[in-house]
Amino acid sequence: MSKRIVSAVFGIVFILLVIFFGTIYPICIDIFAAIVCAVAVGEFIHAVGHFKEYRLSIPSILFALCNTMLMTYGVSHIIWYAYTAVMLSVMIFFHEKISFRDVSDTYGMTIIITYALSTIVSMKNIDAVHSVFYFVLSLALPWLADAGAYFTGSFLGKHKLCPKISPKKTVEGVVGGTVVCVGMCCLVGYIFSAFIYKDIKCVNYVNLIIISFIGSLLSVLGDLSFSLVKRAYNIKDYGNIIPGHGGVLDRFDSVIFFAPFLMISLSYLPILCC
Repeated sequence: MSKRIVSAVFGIVFILLVIFFGTIYPICIDIFAAIVCAVAVGEFIHAVGHFKEYRLSIPSILFALCNTMLMTYGVSHIIWYAYTAVMLSVMIFFHEKISFRDVSDTYGMTIIITYALSTIVSMKNIDAVHSVFYFVLSLALPWLADAGAYFTGSFLGKHKLCPKISPKKTVEGVVGGTVVCVGMCCLVGYIFSAFIYKDIKCVNYVNLIIISFIGSLLSVLGDLSFSLVKRAYNIKDYGNIIPGHGGVLDRFDSVIFFAPFLMISLSYLPILCC
C-alpha cells in the first residue's frame, strides 16, 4: 500500500510537470506520449521473452517512439508502412529462427499499444488550445476509476468479478470505482472551467458524466485484457519500474482502452462549450 501511494505521488508530480510545460510547449505532450509508448512496447516484448531478438524488438520500439513523436507532422502512414514491411520481411527471411506467432504477437501488441496511446497526441492536434484538458482527462479518468476500485474493493469487495483473470477484482470495486471516477472527473471539469478557463469555457457536465461512466467501465476492460495477456504468458507484471504498480504498461493498460474512446466521443459528446 505504501509503495503504491509513494509511486502515485511521484506520478502526480511528474504529470503536473508535463501539464505545466505542455501549456507552454505543446510538444511536451508528444514527447511524453512517445516515451510512454516506447517503454510500454519494450516492456511487453521483454516480458514475453523477445527483447533479445533484436530483429523484432528494435523495429517495434522505434515504431512506437517515432509514430507517436512524429504524428503531428503527418508522416504516420509512412512509418506504419515501413514497420509492417520490416516485420513481414523478418517473418519471411528468418522463418527458421523466428516463428509466425512471435512476429504476430509482437506486431499485434505493438500496433494496439501504439495506436491507443498515440490518440493522446491526436487529441492535441485536433484541439491544441484545450490539449492539456484532454491530456489530463485521458489519464485521470482511468486512473481514478482504478484507484476507486482498488480502495472500494479492499474494504467492501465480496463478489469476484473475473477470478480466473484477475482474482483481486470485485464487483463492488468496479461500482465504487465508477462512482469515484464520475465524481472526480466532474471536479476536474469544474477546476478547469473555474480556475483555468475562468468561465470563458464551460463544461457540459451531462456529456462529461456519460463519458466518465462509460470510460470507467472501458478502463476495467483494458485492465482485464492485459491481465489475460499476462496469464497467457505466465508473467506477474510487465515491468518493475513503478514500485507497487509494476511497469509502465501495467499502469497504462486502462488508458489504452479509454484514450481512443475519449477521442471518438469528443466528436459526438463535446465536453467544453462557450
